Amino acid sequence: MFKFNSNGISLNLIRDVRNFTRDGRKLLKTDECPLKWCTTFQRKQVYYSTGINLNEADWLALNGGDGTKKAIIKEYRETLQKYYDSTIQKNLKQLAENGTFTFDLLNVRLSKSIGTDLKQTFRAKIQNLISNDKIGNANVYQCALRSIEIYNDKNILFSDITPKWLDKYQKYMEQKGLRYSTIGMYLRTLRAIMNEAKNSNIINSAVYPFGDKKKGKFEIPIGEGRELSMEIQDIKKIAEYDCPSKTIEMCRDLWIFSYLCNGTNFGDILRFKFSDIKDNEIYFYRKKTIGTTKKKIEIIAPILPEMQMLIAKWGNAPSAKGFIFPFLNGSSTEIEYKAQIHNVIRLTNKNIKKVTKELNLPDISTYNCRHSYTTILAKLRTPESYIDQATGHSQKSVTQGYIGKYNKKERIKYNSLLIWSKGRIRTINKNISWNK
Repeated sequence: MFKFNSNGISLNLIRDVRNFTRDGRKLLKTDECPLKWCTTFQRKQVYYSTGINLNEADWLALNGGDGTKKAIIKEYRETLQKYYDSTIQKNLKQLAENGTFTFDLLNVRLSKSIGTDLKQTFRAKIQNLISNDKIGNANVYQCALRSIEIYNDKNILFSDITPKWLDKYQKYMEQKGLRYSTIGMYLRTLRAIMNEAKNSNIINSAVYPFGDKKKGKFEIPIGEGRELSMEIQDIKKIAEYDCPSKTIEMCRDLWIFSYLCNGTNFGDILRFKFSDIKDNEIYFYRKKTIGTTKKKIEIIAPILPEMQMLIAKWGNAPSAKGFIFPFLNGSSTEIEYKAQIHNVIRLTNKNIKKVTKELNLPDISTYNCRHSYTTILAKLRTPESYIDQATGHSQKSVTQGYIGKYNKKERIKYNSLLIWSKGRIRTINKNISWNK
């Protein structure tokens, strides 16, 4: 009775005797113990109270014993059956079928409410992301939550989030001087939480606040993008700058490597292993999108001679299982990886700004590498389909979908257009040992 089992999720109604037997005390037949819904998933058990306490005889009666004629037992059974059918089984079945089960989400659903606390749901989402090693996304949600908490330090119900509330929150962020890119990020994160609430039937479409402004909904503003790309002559100045310290030189070189390596972000570069190299090219998937897209796009970055020299200069000794660069050596978990990557990015951003300041160039950061890569190639009339393949973008048209992978010769040809000074950089006559 009252049993559920699907996709690794199970539920049973139990008589919880743990508090009576924990200290070695003998459980008496007359002891009334609480009835609880025991939910199990991935070896973790969570108990939900029914508010009913029964002794042994009544428990047996509830389960079909001789005492089923007792009016109170019949009433308990009907109450439990109604709750099981309308609430707990329904929600378990939906979460099991969708493959989205977590105890945090079940807790939110069982709280029944358009009155569920928004901040509590944010925290549950953050913990779920962390438990699935999605540390970067967890940090984004944490920043958005912190902004909301500063704006309103009281409990916020889902029903409080209206177009008017969102409009006031946006104006608050504008007054604080936040960039529209940041404002948009926080609001999109909040919208994602509201979408989960709507999909979980916590709120209905009628009170969902986001949508067409003309229909009384709230539209997330789109800020004009900043100019993030560098001109190739400016990259030449950065590459040839005589750095005053090894730390500044290392950060400058990492920035150059990212630019030449298809504009790949540091989170991927620092994870590169020697085993990712085949025939003097690096094969990889973007960590940022590998878990969010159905089609997994493999990126191939040719190792130009300039990149080979930077690997030889700052990299690890080649090994089958080792990282190309040493920054993640000794780290073993995604949390440790993220922390180290964040430290390297912060150090690089700090020191690359010292370089551009000395050269009287605009401030740049690691974000500029990708934009510079795509913009420079586009200005040199490189096929858009190649840039999409090189950066891991999905094809933008049906025609592009028919274009196969560009070959190695073509990849080297197009990426070599990024080089700032032909003939200045010495080429390496032989591949580094791991390519032999």
